[in-house]
Amino acid sequence: MNWFFIALINPLAHAFSNHFDKYLISRYIKGGSVGGLILFSSFFSIFGLVVILIAHPNVFATVSFIRMLILMGNGCLLLLAILLYLNALKRNEPSIVAPFFQSIPIFGFILSYMILRESLNYNQILASGLIVIGGLVLSVETFSGSYRIKKRLLLLMGGSCILYALNVVIFKSIAIQQGFLDSLFWDMVGKVMLGLFLFSFIQSYRKQFYYLLKANRLTIIGLNILNEGIALIGEIALVFASLFAPITVVQSVGGLQPAFVFFLGVIFSLLFPKFSQESLRPNVLVKKLIGIVIISAGAFLINI
Repeated sequence: MNWFFIALINPLAHAFSNHFDKYLISRYIKGGSVGGLILFSSFFSIFGLVVILIAHPNVFATVSFIRMLILMGNGCLLLLAILLYLNALKRNEPSIVAPFFQSIPIFGFILSYMILRESLNYNQILASGLIVIGGLVLSVETFSGSYRIKKRLLLLMGGSCILYALNVVIFKSIAIQQGFLDSLFWDMVGKVMLGLFLFSFIQSYRKQFYYLLKANRLTIIGLNILNEGIALIGEIALVFASLFAPITVVQSVGGLQPAFVFFLGVIFSLLFPKFSQESLRPNVLVKKLIGIVIISAGAFLINI
């Protein structure tokens, strides 16, 4: 399969997850922290660990202690990135938060050049730029009529995007030599261990986790399994695709995420308005379509 179509799974999965996360936050943790959700995200990785162990049982014997520690630390970075993102989403709509992910390729380019010495050709630079620009165009209406900078949102999403970019760079630097499943296993172990740490030492997170299970046991477990399963597939697709193409190029495909967020928002608004709402005003639709055309041009150019 072409790496582009593997990478495409990531923005589609996370676009769905953006809407799902916002629904869970709005519906179940109004006014509270996102600690319960971040613990669900961490502990869901246990299912992934079980699957890898079944498929690759000698994972404990193939990774050196140093690489194991690095990968576990890398998994912690991913969970921290998710934590910052959820805190940003708690106070903002998905269409406001998602465009910030367009900065990930920029951070990815800097980090991959410094660590992996990756470089891009002219087509890749142009295509990546078009995708990033198109993603920004999709968010234009978010800032119209207001010049106030949301410092908290900027800090949360800036930190999240840096951690996301660093996570993929570190993963690739080891997985190229160590192997995908070995690296993924210990990366996910780190994600679970940080979740256990947060569960043990942050009382508010632990209380909210228990509350969610007690108050909405079947509903919250079912919704989170679906949401985390989709998000996990997206994360795995991203790091897997990064093994076959420069990280910056793979991450730039994530520029399609705002377009997917928009399309899913329209579908949900028409069919499931209680789940999610998207503005369908003509001026908003025109701006969205312009952004989608630019992104599509970049996606076409990056794949030829």
